[in-house]
Amino acid sequence: VVSTQSTGKTRDLLSIIVADISRCFRWFIFCPYSLSMTVIRVSSLTKNDTIASEKMGKVTMLDKMRAISRKEVLVNLAGLAGFLLLCMGGGGIIGGVVMAKDFGDDSPWYRSLRKPCFNPPNEVFAPVWSILYFLMAISAWSVWTKTGFRKRPTPLIFFFIQLVLNFVWPFLFGTARQLFAAFVEIVVLWVVLVITIFLFNSVKGRSWTHILLLPYLGWVTFATVLNWSLYDLNKDNPDVDIGYVVNG
Repeated sequence: VVSTQSTGKTRDLLSIIVADISRCFRWFIFCPYSLSMTVIRVSSLTKNDTIASEKMGKVTMLDKMRAISRKEVLVNLAGLAGFLLLCMGGGGIIGGVVMAKDFGDDSPWYRSLRKPCFNPPNEVFAPVWSILYFLMAISAWSVWTKTGFRKRPTPLIFFFIQLVLNFVWPFLFGTARQLFAAFVEIVVLWVVLVITIFLFNSVKGRSWTHILLLPYLGWVTFATVLNWSLYDLNKDNPDVDIGYVVNG
C-alpha cells in the first residue's frame, strides 16, 4: 500500500512539473508566476507525502532519498523562476520605462535621428528582446544547476556583468542621448558576451548552453553596427543632440 501511494505521489509530482514546463514554453512571459505556483504545489505535495509516511512509521532510506530529490527539484525550479525574473523582469522594466519613453515614434528626439536603411521597425524590438531574455535565462539557469555560485562562479560572473551592461545601454543611448558612449559600451558588452559564451561552452555537462546565447550575440552584433551608424549619420545633424562627438 505504501509503495503504491509513493508511486502515485511521484507520478503526481512529475505531472505537475511537466504540465508547468509545457505551459512555460507556450506562455514564457508568465513563466515566473507559473513556476512560483509550481513550487507551492510541489512543496505542498511533498509535505503531505512526508507526513503520511511518518504517521505510518515507515520512513525508509528510499523515502529520504526521494525527499532529497524533491528538495533539489524545488531549489532548481526556484532558481529558474529567479533567472527568468531577473532577465525578463529586468528587461521588461527597462522596455516599459526607458524604451517606451526614449525610443520609437513617441520620442521626438528619436524621430529626429537620421536612420540607416537597415534600421528595423520599432515593433520588432519587444518580441525579439523577449525571446532573447528568455533564452539567456534558460542558459544561465542550466549552468547554475551544474556549477552553482561557489563551485565554479566565473561563467555566471561574466554572465551577470554582460547583463548589467545590457541593462545600462538603453539609458546611455536613449535617456542620456550619448550615442558615442553607448557605442563604446555596447562594444564592451559584445566582448564580455563572447567570453561568457566560451565559458558556458567549457562547463562540463552544460556545453550546449552556449548555443542559446548565439542568437543574442547575433542581435548584439547587429545592434553594435546600428549604434555606430546612427552616431555616424547624426554627428553633423544640427536638428538633434547626440552628446559627445569625436572630432575628426
